[in-house]
Amino acid sequence: MNTRFIRSLLWLFLCIQSIFFILAWTTFEPAAGPLVVKMTATGVDTAAKMAMTPGQRALCALIALPALLTLGYGLWRLDRLLLNFRRQDLFTSQSIGHLRMFAGATLLATILSIIETPARALALWGGRKGNLEFTVGVNSEQLMLMLVCALFYLITRLMQEGRRLAEENESFI
Repeated sequence: MNTRFIRSLLWLFLCIQSIFFILAWTTFEPAAGPLVVKMTATGVDTAAKMAMTPGQRALCALIALPALLTLGYGLWRLDRLLLNFRRQDLFTSQSIGHLRMFAGATLLATILSIIETPARALALWGGRKGNLEFTVGVNSEQLMLMLVCALFYLITRLMQEGRRLAEENESFI
């Protein structure tokens, strides 16, 4: 089974996510001729990002970092699963564990990204006088991703049960 292409896409995706993360929390705006790329995090417009102090941007990046690191861990576990597939270790406990951890980490990263916006608002509010207002948004892509992660988790449970039954059948022969 050739998994090199998919593994390459995984790592390319993580590199692009990391670049987006850096651009979202720095004032660097890459330009190519008349084209200027302005990246911001969800819920932050360009003017608000530029108005933040470097300390505030660093704090916001620190709040957003767990979601990126969790996603990176999940992608690393998916990479390990693909390496197992290359070795034809399809239904081993290790492969099942990699798929389960990928699904769990991706689900957790999605939840952390949803929580990030209100956590950022709370951190920037800092107890100042007045009401704290923030919004929590969940889009259909996030909901679909959570559903797919739950489905993968269910599939790992089925794989585990299939493995147990196969081992049980082998003991009868």
